[in-house]
Amino acid sequence: MKKLITRIVVGILVLAVVAIFAVWAMIDPIAKKGVEVSGEYALGVPTKLGSLNLSLLGGTLKMDALGISNPAGFTSPHLMKSGAFDLGLRTASVLGEAVELTHFTLDGLDVNIEQQIGKSNVSVVMDHVKQLGGGGAAKPESKEGGKKVKVDKVTIKNVTAHVRLLSGPAVDILIPSIELNNVGSGGGAKTSEIINRIVMAVLAGIVEKGKGIIPADLAGTLSADIASAANAVGGEAIKLVGQAKEEAVKVFQGAASQAAQTVGKTAEEAKKGLGDLLNKTGGQKK
Repeated sequence: MKKLITRIVVGILVLAVVAIFAVWAMIDPIAKKGVEVSGEYALGVPTKLGSLNLSLLGGTLKMDALGISNPAGFTSPHLMKSGAFDLGLRTASVLGEAVELTHFTLDGLDVNIEQQIGKSNVSVVMDHVKQLGGGGAAKPESKEGGKKVKVDKVTIKNVTAHVRLLSGPAVDILIPSIELNNVGSGGGAKTSEIINRIVMAVLAGIVEKGKGIIPADLAGTLSADIASAANAVGGEAIKLVGQAKEEAVKVFQGAASQAAQTVGKTAEEAKKGLGDLLNKTGGQKK
């Protein structure tokens, strides 16, 4: 009898271990699919993620090659395509109501803003975001599930935007870094909400940084589209768009200050060089 009980207990333990490993092995593909479904719901365009690796024990989450497609009818290769993500996870929060991330860092983001007659790819995506916020047509049905998310700090480095106009070559806009704080503040936000808020903020930062490079009429239309979508979503979306615009202004001011310092330094060096030459020439005359 004791042997039978022992065998039953051992069998249950073995099944439990197998079940745990099976669930563990399925975490990454389930989470990856969740990001893709949430991205498509958030932006209304196909969204694909290259890879996702979650380490609950290490408190890390790594993602790579997030591709956000363009709306139908646009010819540039994508709306956005990312490099590698590095996320810090508070492991204990997995058991709570919202998954808490200490940081969300993305290194490398390639963006295409494409203008066509009467619309841009940004305007099409922002119209979809407005629907999610309750403006315009009926809200699309959500297929996403899972927990809410909150992030202490989002850092997006090395952003390159290609603005493709109706005619002429594309113009490029470079932003070294965009920082956003307290994303999903309060009780957290759905993954789709995190995605559309970050995308709106990045686009707002690009347009702000591109003033004087992007034609004024297109820049005005893009700003209005983003602001309208942020207002439809409300609350945190408006705050994050404001943060990104402030970051873009800081980048511009920093670049202008550095350029001024370089010009001043160059002028001072030229003046000193001229003085040295005059002194040397005077010395030879003597």
